[in-house]
Amino acid sequence: MNKNVSPLPPNKTVVDVFADFLRYLMRCVATYIQEREAGGIQLWNSLKDEIHFVLSHPNGWEGKEQSQMRQAVVKAGLVPDNPSGHDRVSFVTEGEASLHFAIEGGILSQAKEVSQS
Repeated sequence: MNKNVSPLPPNKTVVDVFADFLRYLMRCVATYIQEREAGGIQLWNSLKDEIHFVLSHPNGWEGKEQSQMRQAVVKAGLVPDNPSGHDRVSFVTEGEASLHFAIEGGILSQAKEVSQS
């Protein structure tokens, strides 16, 4: 075991810890929308059961790791444990996420302009 990594809390798996983290994030999002948006409570209630979650993961991860991440999403109560709930969870590698961020932020266009100068 790496001495720099703390052990998991007693009686908790990695899936449990990730589920706790996702549940916390979802509570924060719900509170933010309900308190900051006009008609926030109604808005939240209208979309909370339709949210599609896109999770990023390291480039080498595949089926096993994605399955555990999906388990955590279910355990956190973000989606139901059925095919339609599972369909609301998608995965993207960190490399793909970085590329989309660069495209969306115009970073690639800026780099192209600089290289053509």
